[in-house]
Amino acid sequence: MRNYATLTIGLSSVSFQQCASNMIRNPAKAALRLRIKARLEAMTPEGRDSQSKAITAKARLEAMIPEGRDSQSKAITAKVLALPEFKAAQRISIYLSTDAEVNTVEILKEMFHQKKEVYVPTYHKNVMEMVKLKDFADYESLPMTSWKIKQPKWSDNRESALDSGGLELILMPGVAFTESCGRCGHGMGYYDKFLARLIEKSGRDNVKLIAVAFKEQLVPDDELPMDATDVRLDAVITA
Repeated sequence: MRNYATLTIGLSSVSFQQCASNMIRNPAKAALRLRIKARLEAMTPEGRDSQSKAITAKARLEAMIPEGRDSQSKAITAKVLALPEFKAAQRISIYLSTDAEVNTVEILKEMFHQKKEVYVPTYHKNVMEMVKLKDFADYESLPMTSWKIKQPKWSDNRESALDSGGLELILMPGVAFTESCGRCGHGMGYYDKFLARLIEKSGRDNVKLIAVAFKEQLVPDDELPMDATDVRLDAVITA
């Protein structure tokens, strides 16, 4: 495991670390996802936790109060745009957010304004690819999936990041994160499998992995078990 430095932006601490975990898969992740969903469900309009709610399988990220989500998303956007890694990268992938996630639309707009090459996820069965968007009008014209996510059609045959030079920066979603840059996804392994292919092709040192997260998604290290397929992030940006 390599050493890491700490970069402070505003009042938040952002940890940078380049390493991968070799720990075995732990079913505690499923319980952690439920705890984080319940925590997000309890957000107040000001973005603070309200009284704790019962943790059930039906707890959903979509239940977050919009005002709390929006205020944190704006603060996170400002920090991402100020990152030297963002400014330096030309080839960037970014997830297209749902109402339950950190809103990435303003970051996307700025990427096009700065004439960066923008890649977004598209899915087919259990495979995720990062494919190119031409401009913001292209984004706005994307169809909406049944999960209410804008997504390019797999059949569009768009330029793939893996086939055209790789990526310098990936802005990632997730369910839970730690200050030491651990990440718990939604359980389908899309990013894990994509990163394995990217790293095999381009190497780990050639791409920065930065997640954006609500404060309510941060957990202690001992609450987030790392699987053998997990890749530790370079940074987690919060409000």
